[in-house]
Amino acid sequence: MNSSHSHMDTQTSHQPQRAERRYSPSLAAYHWSGSTLHLDPVRDISSTGAYLLTQERWEPGQMITLTLQRTGPLEKAKENFIAVQARAVRWDDHGVAVSFVLPPGADLRLWQSPLKSASEQTEPEDILREFRVAQAIAFLSRISPANAQEMKKLLHQELSNYRLDCAVEIALQAEKLIEAAIDSEKMRAPARIVKRIIEDGSWSDDLWLLQFWAGLLATSCTTEGGDESNLTFVDLLCQLKALHLRILAAAATKSTKLLAGMGRISSKPVSWTAADLKKITGSHDLIRIERDLEHLNDLRLISDRVKSTFFSPIADTKFIPTSLGLELYARCNGYRGTPQGFYGLGTAAPPPLPIDQ
Repeated sequence: MNSSHSHMDTQTSHQPQRAERRYSPSLAAYHWSGSTLHLDPVRDISSTGAYLLTQERWEPGQMITLTLQRTGPLEKAKENFIAVQARAVRWDDHGVAVSFVLPPGADLRLWQSPLKSASEQTEPEDILREFRVAQAIAFLSRISPANAQEMKKLLHQELSNYRLDCAVEIALQAEKLIEAAIDSEKMRAPARIVKRIIEDGSWSDDLWLLQFWAGLLATSCTTEGGDESNLTFVDLLCQLKALHLRILAAAATKSTKLLAGMGRISSKPVSWTAADLKKITGSHDLIRIERDLEHLNDLRLISDRVKSTFFSPIADTKFIPTSLGLELYARCNGYRGTPQGFYGLGTAAPPPLPIDQ
């Protein structure tokens, strides 16, 4: 008798604790049935699954793709919804219980923020953020297994909400950039590059700049996983703001490129009026634009700069985007082949750029 009780007590003590479920009355799950979109209220949700109030009666084990978001019209902005895979567990008269099938390495932690009240953590936006964090951790752990625990700690505990959103955006955009590549699941990146891009890039204050960090993370990934050539570009990107990159992007896309040998390219000079530069940068502060051009020149991203006058803010200016600047722009757009391939030299037309100009 005692032996039997002891055995049962041991079994119970080793059973995993059930994930805490909470109500989130404003959260909904959308799914497609044929060509029809259905909205199912989420009665309760945990880090492992949810209970959906639905007329569907999926068989246990059946896989379903769900889109989680706040109740209402289907969202279009990617930060306002998350697509997750789920497996039906059981159903009853009211709906279906499902378990989430998360990517390997994902670490979903609902209700664990020490900075928010229970009611705040059940808002749909907070729940969606945690799913995005889990997806980002899964991607970063995949491309840099050596960083897995450090990335979990960084994203779960160490970053402010603002920096967390930026870091997650970089990771998820990079994942999207490489998902179409051959052997994308085998892509790996050096641990110190991944760490620097996530930590340094999370300080960015501009969505456009985050796209460049994402492109740099994507081009740091190879099937061998040991290419550290992007460290140079990480160092450069740390010293650039969005306005610098708008100038560099305009110069890289509008200038005439030439083959320079050894896989490098050069460019013919570009000439702009003050009105051109105001339009390119979105700024009317010519003194600031002048400083930014000098900064690009100091970093050797542009060269041979000529102003029409030396004693007044910019009137007209002429300079050449350097090979270093052109390659930085290509890498930050998610292209890691030779620069001439990115800019269409020797091809019928240049490839489309994934980052909006």
